[in-house]
Amino acid sequence: MAISPDKKTINNVNAEVARLILSAVPYDKGFHFFMTDGHYTGESATSLATFSKDLEREDIQSIRFHFDRGDFQKWIKTIIGDEELAARIDKIGKKDSDETLRKKLVEVLQKRLSELQQALES
Repeated sequence: MAISPDKKTINNVNAEVARLILSAVPYDKGFHFFMTDGHYTGESATSLATFSKDLEREDIQSIRFHFDRGDFQKWIKTIIGDEELAARIDKIGKKDSDETLRKKLVEVLQKRLSELQQALES
């Protein structure tokens, strides 16, 4: 995704790119939470905003399952189109306790959402 040099950028994102990243995706391209035994938890995120909210309440075993496999990063990078956020999630330690993991994921998501919103408003 090329960024025009004349566009104002915040945290390497301009308003045009931020709008794309913040957009909802179709349900079939959403992030669907599963447990380690393969059953669907009933939660699906179709945007970064809904993904962030889901992380706050989703069963920690589902979060750990997807995080350990790199599922969050893959979805954010390939479907949502935010390589920066995927890289930030990659930096979270796999050995963190479950609640520390949840807290760090939510913090990283909320910080990125704030940056993207700021880019939209510029």
